[in-house]
Amino acid sequence: MVDMAQVNALLAAEDDRLTAGFTAPERPVTFIVAPPRAASSLFQQVVASVYDVGYVSNTLARFWRAPAIGAVLDKGLRDPLWVSNLRSRYGNTEGPQEPHEWGFFWHHWLRLEGDSFYADPAARPLDGPGLNAKLAALEATYDAPLMFDNVYAMANLDALIPLLPRVLAVHLTRDPYFVCNSMLNARISRYGDINTFYAHPPRTMAALQRIADPVEQVVRQIKDILDEMDAALALLPADAVFKVDYLDMVADPLAVADAFAAFLDRHGAPVRPRTPRPDLRLAHRNTPAQVAPDLRDRLDAAFARVFGTP
Repeated sequence: MVDMAQVNALLAAEDDRLTAGFTAPERPVTFIVAPPRAASSLFQQVVASVYDVGYVSNTLARFWRAPAIGAVLDKGLRDPLWVSNLRSRYGNTEGPQEPHEWGFFWHHWLRLEGDSFYADPAARPLDGPGLNAKLAALEATYDAPLMFDNVYAMANLDALIPLLPRVLAVHLTRDPYFVCNSMLNARISRYGDINTFYAHPPRTMAALQRIADPVEQVVRQIKDILDEMDAALALLPADAVFKVDYLDMVADPLAVADAFAAFLDRHGAPVRPRTPRPDLRLAHRNTPAQVAPDLRDRLDAAFARVFGTP
């Protein structure tokens, strides 16, 4: 049986040949910077439903070593009337045009080893020209600015910013209390065990593993991720960051999509509106009803200790 890993291995050299003439993307490349459980997949789904942006679909994602070939196939198969189903589970979506994180692609180009989320350019230098050529080929195929929602890329913005000609960021925020609560719920629903670690391990992972209480561990995990995000975003000019809150996106998704399009336009990367314009309706989950009663007191106490707020 042939699997996609074998297909990618067979296509990789041909994709390199096809992208050899590309240098770098002409438009800025946008990275979503968000904590886990902050609806970054939903942001992509909203924007991609309203505007033609260069995002990674589930189809394209299958060609992580042959992105130029995958993009041609993906573009040819896309339904011009597609609108996202606005659903995901633990960041995973269903449907060929729904967005994908593309972890294999970024794991490869950041030269990550094993379970590590962080590149080590001193030990394993990154191939900037090679990455730029792949991104330029994608941009040319989609004729649109590229947008990525990937935790490896987010965790290594400090390494990517010097490699790419222009970088923009979407800073997606959500009340950290409800992020922590959603993380606890995800541990239970996905693994059936609140003690099983879930999502992005920050650079402080060794210290986190020494925290015995899973509730406090989650709260500290989110605080440390938010601190890393702030440090990464500080590397960019303030006007290169588009900030949007989860509640605003849920309340008026079309307005947020329009504001993001205007942001791209200000940076010389206009996007075409898709027709017909969809009618998107969302509901938020920042409610006390989402907090498990048996965890509420522990979450309140841990959150107050770590974030310094009640």
